[in-house]
Amino acid sequence: MLSIVFGLIAISLGFWCTVKYWWYMVDVLIALLPMVLFLGGIVALLAGIKNTGLRSAAKNWRTASPGPESAPRKKDE
Repeated sequence: MLSIVFGLIAISLGFWCTVKYWWYMVDVLIALLPMVLFLGGIVALLAGIKNTGLRSAAKNWRTASPGPESAPRKKDE
């Protein structure tokens, strides 16, 4: 019951501050928009890389059969 009362108080104070100081809210939204876009772009990029399988392809490419440079050399007799 106590959390409901505090929740209603917080909602009413938040609404009152948003109405009273709406220019500050606009400034905050303008400041946060580039950061949200940047972080959202990073998340979308990482999700796209995960879904395409590029990461596993890169791992398989590294662990593929060794090339002629890393093969043991035979002694000439």
